[in-house]
Amino acid sequence: MPVVVGAATAWGRAALAVVRLSGDALEPVLAGFCRPLSGRPFSWGRVRRAEFFDANGIVDDGMIFLAKAPATYTGEHTAEITCHGNPRIVQRLLDAAIAAGARLAEPGEFTRLALLHGKLDLVAAEGVFQLAEARTDRGLEIARLAISGTLQADFLKIRSDLIELAADLEARLDYPADELAYLEDDVLLARAAAAGTYAAQIAQTYGAGKVLVEGARVALVGAVNAGKSSLFNALVGRRRALVHDTPGTTRDVLEVVTEIGDLTVTLLDTAGERVTDDPIEAAGLALARELVGEADLLVVVLRARTGGPDATETAILERTAGRRRVIAYNGIDREGVAPPPPGAVPISALQDRGIDNLKAEIRASLLAGEPASGERVIASSRQRDALLAVSQLVEEAVEALPIAGPAVAGDALTHAIAEIDALTGADTREEILDELFSRFCIGK
Repeated sequence: MPVVVGAATAWGRAALAVVRLSGDALEPVLAGFCRPLSGRPFSWGRVRRAEFFDANGIVDDGMIFLAKAPATYTGEHTAEITCHGNPRIVQRLLDAAIAAGARLAEPGEFTRLALLHGKLDLVAAEGVFQLAEARTDRGLEIARLAISGTLQADFLKIRSDLIELAADLEARLDYPADELAYLEDDVLLARAAAAGTYAAQIAQTYGAGKVLVEGARVALVGAVNAGKSSLFNALVGRRRALVHDTPGTTRDVLEVVTEIGDLTVTLLDTAGERVTDDPIEAAGLALARELVGEADLLVVVLRARTGGPDATETAILERTAGRRRVIAYNGIDREGVAPPPPGAVPISALQDRGIDNLKAEIRASLLAGEPASGERVIASSRQRDALLAVSQLVEEAVEALPIAGPAVAGDALTHAIAEIDALTGADTREEILDELFSRFCIGK
């Protein structure tokens, strides 16, 4: 295997940075740009001071640690160089390593090597990514569940149960005349249903898990002059959006990363909706509709008034009825306004009234169905899709057994087992790996 090299720390100025190399032919590559300051050769399992050079001379001095395969993260010989954290130094070290025969690592390649060498499975590999991305303490806990093998143990328990049930059905087909100790149909159906239900329950934690690990996108939507920009400023805690009574003031989509409770939220202030002949405003509305479709949660802002919602607000409420949303009734500081609609949060963005209640409602909606600490939570859409497929296939098996017989039911269970194998990486296809590791940083 060729030696690959990458920066293992974030790009930018810092006290220290780490450059990682992995590959069987590590020693000749290192000799091309590293030398020990003591004059003694580098040795495996020891940290040594070294200086690093390229064609133009000395680049830096620092520490180098060599670890011998297979007891390494990647399962190959590895070296980790600690240098001063100037991006120019890091870039020159990468260039020097490449000139000495290494290849720049692709995104996630070190973790991919760990997977290919059996150091971890696909679920743990996703946990590594989640550990780097987690925005909350609970998100870190979710990542640790995957890396530690706790989550995989649950998946393998489902697989073990399904294999036993599929074997029972296969035995009925192979030895129909023998008096073997088959499971009673009601027992088999109950156990299969329980496995499918558990798979579905874990899958349903994905929404909350994704928010806890990656954060959420929350879009403010509403009619013109509903006070979205004022609410945007109130939620962010500083003035970022222009507030004016003139309709159509917000034409572009404003986007700010902020905190709501312990959650990291990307807040979107979209253009107010109305019929317009202004091409720029119409383009802003079209962009808003597109980005709103990608949001995890909508905050529908209604303007407090003497009557009920107007035609535009009614249309917005109808259009968003199937989405996860929170309704904010803005302007309760004005006299003579009607009571808020059922379920809406009364606020005054200008006077900062009800904003804490709205934040609490946003957080609760984003984490709806979040299991208690220590329970299984996933933050991978790939895992969610596989678990939902398992649940669906098990349901098909349960329905098929009393009607179509053990052959059809057994086939459905076999396909469910294959889904779990793809989930854990026991049956890994190249396109799955390409999609998974494309999200990693290069040094991981």
